[in-house]
Amino acid sequence: MMRTLLLIFALSLSATLNTYAQNSLSEESEISLITVAPGDELYSGFGHSALWVEDEAKGISVVFNYGTFDFDTPGFYMKFVRGKLNYMLSAGRISYLIRSAKAENRSVIQQKLDLSLSQKNQIYDYLLNNIRPENKFYQYDFFFDNCSTRFRDLLEEVLGSGLSWNKQAEGYTFREFLDIYLEDKPWQDFGIDLVLGQPTDQIADKRNEMFLPDMLMYHYDKATYEGKPIVKDKLVIYEAPEKQESSSFQILPQHLTWLLCLIGIILSVRHHKSKTSDIWYNKLLFIITGLIGCLIFFLWFLSDHVATVDNWNMIWAFPLNIVFAFLLFKKPAKKWHTIYYAVFGIAQFLVLGFFYTLPQALHAAVLPIVLYFAFKSFNLLYRTKKMNV
Repeated sequence: MMRTLLLIFALSLSATLNTYAQNSLSEESEISLITVAPGDELYSGFGHSALWVEDEAKGISVVFNYGTFDFDTPGFYMKFVRGKLNYMLSAGRISYLIRSAKAENRSVIQQKLDLSLSQKNQIYDYLLNNIRPENKFYQYDFFFDNCSTRFRDLLEEVLGSGLSWNKQAEGYTFREFLDIYLEDKPWQDFGIDLVLGQPTDQIADKRNEMFLPDMLMYHYDKATYEGKPIVKDKLVIYEAPEKQESSSFQILPQHLTWLLCLIGIILSVRHHKSKTSDIWYNKLLFIITGLIGCLIFFLWFLSDHVATVDNWNMIWAFPLNIVFAFLLFKKPAKKWHTIYYAVFGIAQFLVLGFFYTLPQALHAAVLPIVLYFAFKSFNLLYRTKKMNV
């Protein structure tokens, strides 16, 4: 989740870790959850979690990170898109992490955990075993198996039934959490909303909302083991300067889609009055939405991503739109052409009528697209039938 850290933590610590593995932790050892605040880039926009094991008496100081990967993996991009990219547990030094956070203007917070020596050694042994070459790779999932959820699961495994997560859930869906973090990245938010399906609209309970590093930190704050808080001290290792708010006007996705909708309607009216051709405009829209539909289809049926299935955006971004883009106004029009326009148009009207009550929350920028396609489908149906007269 931190591109710079991926390079840093790939540096060789294996020899050092082999040395560490020879020693158990001492009474003076500390284990801390490290939370790095969200950054400005999309890859860092949700923050990062790490676990710092420190023992001055044994000369141990190592930060463990889940959710890292190797950019040089053969077929990296295809594996990433298909959800088949192996992520891994890596290790590095706290100074590297802080240096990277400072360079990206991101705060770093430390929560020292109040654990027994036995519990510390269990966590440490688990991480040392997990970072072995045969164990360190795993299949990452953004919501259910990432750099934060791994440290939730680890604490639950070590502390067992004595651990209580006492903070109440916020009651947001996964998509609503993403919207909060992507508020200043409207175009990225639009793109992510297009490819994430209905599972993203489930309410995240207290465990599942810990997929976000910030939420994991807040739950650690309130967590107890046999009635005793597990966080004994909370420190700000580095506090980033407050960001200046920008008041400049920003073009939002819905601005563009409303403009496209109005242009399309105007061209259709002009065609009706003056026979001005709007064919190429509609071809372009059908091709673009068809390509989006192909991506949605691929992520839904041909990838291992859990959150990209059951995507209602395919109702308007339908893969066959690409085919029909080249059939617009072809003479003579086939009967199945008109059936397609009729079915496609009815589907758009249904989406319009239930836009705010669908099982999946569609992005606001989708509304004008659906509105235009509802209008255009029946406009095309009328024009196609007229051409055959």
